[in-house]
Amino acid sequence: MSEALPTTKQSVKDQIVTGLFKELESRPLSEIPVASLIKTAGVARASYYRNFSSKEDILNYYLDQLLGKDQEPSIPTVWTRGEAAAKIADIFNVLAREKSRFILLFQSGLASYAFDYFDTFSNRNGIDSPFPWKDEYKLPFYSGALTSVLYHWLQTGAKQPAKELAEHFVNLLPDTFFIDEK
Repeated sequence: MSEALPTTKQSVKDQIVTGLFKELESRPLSEIPVASLIKTAGVARASYYRNFSSKEDILNYYLDQLLGKDQEPSIPTVWTRGEAAAKIADIFNVLAREKSRFILLFQSGLASYAFDYFDTFSNRNGIDSPFPWKDEYKLPFYSGALTSVLYHWLQTGAKQPAKELAEHFVNLLPDTFFIDEK
């Protein structure tokens, strides 16, 4: 009995994501032809173009799915150390489940893509800035530090529990990042 092909838009998108990561195991993103990607993903060319306009769109979709863009809106983070640590622990837990793919992004030369993703998440998704910061350099500092710590944690085996690492990360941030410390 042959395996049924996916029929939903979601499953087609997920197949394309899986195909992209399989391709990234052997070559850089810029060298992956669409023909090879759709063959690896097992989808028709029309399905690819119906769902994505570029390989970068696939990565955006993948990360948006992981970080819950399409889920019910949550209550915005109140930037206290405790609430920030809880939100960051959630991010760490999600990406720990996707450890091999997240590390592959970095090993494929796409580290800047991961940094940019976290830096532009709010703007790209139509979310008013959840950050109480007016200083234009705090967001790149925060997102860069968060991505670097996350990558290091995953690469070294994610030995600390996500909650413990998130609390440590938040404690490394300056007091001016938090409304309860000003």
